[in-house]
Amino acid sequence: MAACPLRPHHEQTPCRQSLLLRGMRAGFPSASLHAQSAAVKLSKPVALWTQQDVCKWLKKHCPSQYQIYSESFKQHDITGRALLRLTDKKLERMGIAQENLRQHILQQVLQLKVREEVRNLQLLTQASTEGSP
Repeated sequence: MAACPLRPHHEQTPCRQSLLLRGMRAGFPSASLHAQSAAVKLSKPVALWTQQDVCKWLKKHCPSQYQIYSESFKQHDITGRALLRLTDKKLERMGIAQENLRQHILQQVLQLKVREEVRNLQLLTQASTEGSP
């Protein structure tokens, strides 16, 4: 199981851009450099993932059953927001009959949720440290 989340795009969101600008204007070049390097490492929020982003994540985290899962995920239009809301029952209704396979997907989704929370905490920490005098 991989330790890194999928990084479909390495673009800066307006929020990150404003954090960088605020840090530079406030005279904290090291803070803005730190925020800039962190912004490059962070992916866009999972809730904004497209169906293609989810399929890339699926291929990376469930490679042995990717062909089976990807077709079902496409048929059910599973985006990032839907991925975060998956349950055992939903996966079963999607045609993933084996419980151990459903549990594997849910375990990967749980790890993704944890990484997303860490990402959000990093962004909050950056915002609070850059806003401090």
